Parts: sequence; structure tokens; C-alpha cells
Amino acid sequence: MSKLTTFKELKKIPCESSWFEPYRVAPGVTAIYEPHHFQEVISYLIEGETSALLLDSGMGLGNIKALVEFLTDKPVILVNSHSHFDHVGDDWRFPETHLLDLPDYVKKLESGDVFQPDAENRAPEALWFDGEPWFDLKTWHTKPCKVVPIEEGHVFDLGGRKLRVISTPGHTKDSIMLADDENKLLFTGDTIYPAPMYAYIEGPEMVPVYYSTVIKLAAQFADYTLFCSHNNPVWEGSALKEIEEAFGKVLAGEVRGEADPKTEGDNLFYSFGDFGIVLTKQAADLYGAKY
Repeated sequence: MSKLTTFKELKKIPCESSWFEPYRVAPGVTAIYEPHHFQEVISYLIEGETSALLLDSGMGLGNIKALVEFLTDKPVILVNSHSHFDHVGDDWRFPETHLLDLPDYVKKLESGDVFQPDAENRAPEALWFDGEPWFDLKTWHTKPCKVVPIEEGHVFDLGGRKLRVISTPGHTKDSIMLADDENKLLFTGDTIYPAPMYAYIEGPEMVPVYYSTVIKLAAQFADYTLFCSHNNPVWEGSALKEIEEAFGKVLAGEVRGEADPKTEGDNLFYSFGDFGIVLTKQAADLYGAKY
């Protein structure tokens, strides 16, 4: 089992935020953790010598821009790993963000009409927060922002650090990762993380696409360090091989899924220790997965 580093093993950077917890996870890399909602979203501030890049702006329930300005005095480029609500919530606070050049997704993010929080995410039980919230989950929504489309292979040069855009469809069609090839770091967004990975969100046809993405990643980045966007931040790159093997077993019918109590509908959960794969029964039947 690949080594997974939890926040309990890391030292928190002192700050005045009551919503975010920043942690230094590598030289020039800060994980910005949102521990007070069950999504446990993680954004990343990645610094070079002349500028910095913020991968995702979080849920929009705290002011991530204010925290970033506390953490660095460098100019900041905002990039979204994909356009789900829990990663684009504070995009509107920045002059612009960057998203993979898929016109329908770009237009939706520009208008604020993205995948929105459902009843589970808006429920009082979704909050792990002792204080009095300054926001209303019932009216929480994504706001319009300016979007600059980017292509796979685009390189963000931060001065002494370059981040390469990799298209990683699976969780969504617009999902990307950022590779710091010199330092062998891979910022994975929601395509890879140590928790249930949802292979059904954009339809059963995305399941083999997701598997193909995992195969590509395992072949290229198994010796990198992974920085994930939910739950726990740092994972050995060898986890990519484990996930590839797990997907293969699911689609070959070698393991059985169980009803997933954490999601709505007829979903199936295939457990593999630190992570899992979630399919719909429709997708399972279509591709020969067992349950």
C-alpha cells in the first residue's frame, strides 16, 4: 500500500482564518485545507521565484484570496482543476481563472452555471464547524467569473518552477492535472485522491475514459509525489499503479461492489483500502462489473 500522508502528520501554518488551514507540504507548496465541511477540499498555492499559482479556489465559504495574499506577496495565477462547485467557489474574487478549453464548460463557469451543491452538501450536518457560520448554505451558489481557456501541454512558468497542464478526463471531461516535472510533483485535482473516486458523474460512457486516463498516469507518473484535492494531501505516486490495478479488477468482474450508502441512487462502491471506485449499476452492467 502506497504511503499516504495525513494532515495530522504536517505542521499547520499559523493564520487568522476561521475556515482554512494552510500546511507546507513541499518547498514552495502550501496545501490550503477546508476542514469544516465534509468535502474536505484542498487547494494548492504553488510558488516560483517570480509568481505563484493557485490550483482551485475552494468552496467559496471563506475568502481564499485574503489567505493567499497573507501567504505570498507574489502575483498569483488562478487555475481550476475542473469546474465543480467545491473547486471554483472563490474564482469571482480573482481577475481571471484558467480552465481546460472545452467551450461548454468554459461558458458555464463564466456564467456561474456549474455543477452546484446538492441537498447533502447544503445540510446542516455537512458542516463540521463549532462557531456561528457567516454564510447560508441554503443560498450558497457559484458566481460568474472571467475564464481563460487553456490547452493540454500549456506551461505556466512561475520563475524557477514550471507547471505543465495534463488533460485527465474521467471525474469530469474538463479535469486537468498540473505536473512539476523538475521536482516530480503531480497535482491531481479530483481525478485521483485517497477516497471514493466517482466514475459515473458525467455518464456511464466516462468509465472506460477514466480507466484510460489512470493507465496513462500510472505509466508516466508512478515515481512522482501526488498532491490530492480532497481528504488527505500527499500520496506516493505508486498509488497510481494500485488504482490502475483496481480499475482493471472492477471492469474484469474480479471484485464485487456493494451498495454505496454515501451517494444517492443505485450506486456501487468497490473498496480498495485508502481509496475506492464508485459506479452506477447501469455502468456496472454495461462493462461487466460485478455486484
